[in-house]
Amino acid sequence: MTRHLEGGAQDKENPMMKNTFTKSVAALALLGALPSVAATASYAGALCTSVSGFKTPSIFRSGRLINQTGEAIEVVCPVQRNVVAPTFNENASFLITVRDPHLTENVCCTATVTEPDGTAIASDSGCTSGADTAAPKSISLNLATVFASVNGYIALRCELPGPYAGHQTALSSFYVAE
Repeated sequence: MTRHLEGGAQDKENPMMKNTFTKSVAALALLGALPSVAATASYAGALCTSVSGFKTPSIFRSGRLINQTGEAIEVVCPVQRNVVAPTFNENASFLITVRDPHLTENVCCTATVTEPDGTAIASDSGCTSGADTAAPKSISLNLATVFASVNGYIALRCELPGPYAGHQTALSSFYVAE
């Protein structure tokens, strides 16, 4: 096969190069269709969405979600699912950073691996304890290794109490390791 190049020159196309190129393109297309490999990610609390009540939390430029509504709220946070093909097993750990100034109520979070139809197949919950108006607190969650179908998903849900003595609860960030 001969190609005509600019300026009237001719070049013979190498069939071996064409075959290698075609296989490379096919391999890259297949890899793009598979779920990504296990990884870690850190997310801002501002990505979470309120799912309770009629008031919405405040979002700050720092990326924190602060409950200034005057009542307790529940938020759901997006989590990118990263599984290892071909087993599609989930094995996720979460570290959620919050501020909890409330003396009698705690910030509580639940992480869940869910099938496409909404059936929960693994979950873990945790809460803060005690009050501290200055220092951030952490909630650590670990999901058991389970098989989730290709279209399954991970959800993180947190409950933030209302303000206490002029201080608000906040969801600063959440870190996910799979």
